[in-house]
Amino acid sequence: MDQKMEQIFEYLDEKKYNEAVQLIKENLAKRDQEFIEDLVPSLNIITNSSVEVAESIMAPLLGILDIDDDVIRYSIILSIKNFVIEHKELIFPYIEDYLKYGTPKKREGMLLLIKYIADTDPKALKPFYKLLAYELSDSFDYIRKKTVDILQAIGKADRHAIEACIFDYLKNEQDESAKKIADEELLQEADRIMASLNKTNQIKPQDKLVFDVADKILKKGADGSSKRADNDEITQAADTVLKDIVGLKALNKEELEKRHLEAQSKAIKEKLIEDKKKLEIERLELEAVKEKIDEGRLKQEKARLEKEKKLLEKKMELSQVKQELELKKIEDERKKIIEEEERRMQEKIRKDEQNDFDNQDDDNQNSSE
Repeated sequence: MDQKMEQIFEYLDEKKYNEAVQLIKENLAKRDQEFIEDLVPSLNIITNSSVEVAESIMAPLLGILDIDDDVIRYSIILSIKNFVIEHKELIFPYIEDYLKYGTPKKREGMLLLIKYIADTDPKALKPFYKLLAYELSDSFDYIRKKTVDILQAIGKADRHAIEACIFDYLKNEQDESAKKIADEELLQEADRIMASLNKTNQIKPQDKLVFDVADKILKKGADGSSKRADNDEITQAADTVLKDIVGLKALNKEELEKRHLEAQSKAIKEKLIEDKKKLEIERLELEAVKEKIDEGRLKQEKARLEKEKKLLEKKMELSQVKQELELKKIEDERKKIIEEEERRMQEKIRKDEQNDFDNQDDDNQNSSE
């Protein structure tokens, strides 16, 4: 152990947390390889010594998850596993930025930390369900696989909510595919104009507009923000999560919308049941408190608890009404989709019958002639 680590432990023993944090941050910022190698095996001790210290060094520690040495990188992740499980809320502020804008190694590192949470407290990740579903389109296969593992782990505890997010994601993915095709067509148009300019050397105003848009598309691709997996890879990843759902490739947007609403409806029903259980537990706890109140305060406390009980019952009623209204809204939307499909089928049948009738009429005329 070098002098820097000895100094850090001395600060921790003396409860000089600010000094310890400052020294750790300085050396992490320098990406001092020797310091990092000494720090990794000590991370468990440091994070256990003070939550305040762990919270203060979390940002710079996560910042080196793209370090070139994979052994050190994975060792860092493993060293803070137990801390992340116990204090998961400390990495929540970093999840969105790392998954959306992080390098591949940072995205992978964050997903490994998220997996620890998914295995121990999956529903704590509810605010990130949609974000995780969108990671299925990552251009790197190993990141898609880690995302699948996380979604499957969460799905064991919150299946319908995960299904709803994935169907919603697949529905939007179809729109993204259409945009990608439009971008490619515009780039081809820009190439055609450039080829013609070699002959005429004249740029029309409408041609300049095409060039400007094409330039933005190319720049967007250059910074890596638009890199995505192929449609088949995305569908395969989604299909792996939804093991009991088959034929995703054949589903059109309306069918995905129906599946999304059905899963969302089931998720809301499950949440309603959960909420009822929680409220019932609260009610029972209030009853238990009532029994423990001493005789001198019994009358006053009983009145207060009865009031709380009534408020709790009203809260249950309001919660149930709200979620039932939401369910009704979803069912109405689903019925509209079904009615629209039936209308289209009826229209198709009518047109087919009309065509048959017209063809038969033509045949009769021809025979009469």
